Amino acid sequence: MEVRTKGIEHLVVLFEALGIGGRHKLSFPEAVDTLIELKDEIPLRYEVVESSQVGGAMSKGGLTKVSCKGAEAGLEGPVPALSNLKMHLIGSGGEQLPGALHGKVLGPVPGTSARLYIRFTSISPESTASYDI
Repeated sequence: MEVRTKGIEHLVVLFEALGIGGRHKLSFPEAVDTLIELKDEIPLRYEVVESSQVGGAMSKGGLTKVSCKGAEAGLEGPVPALSNLKMHLIGSGGEQLPGALHGKVLGPVPGTSARLYIRFTSISPESTASYDI
């Protein structure tokens, strides 16, 4: 994967380290992130965070699968990969629940362009109390 970063003029190639070969033969355990399909979609409102600035337009979406580390979501409007999101869950009465979930969009879910995979970067405890996530 190539990314453009602040302070560096050219594209930077990123690699995922899986272990050390040669005489050491060490490897990291495979990280398993099992997403659980939800019976009912959890509605949310989100905004894209740019340069640590929040305050853009709120859009709607919904979580369809969740795990401790991330979620699959359908989001209103196009959201580019590597975008940072601030998300607020919506209660059954349509009210915004306290707290927020922060995450990074890693890209579309394989086999679909309608859902994105979001890796959570921060979850406030009060934001998930109503849903037991």
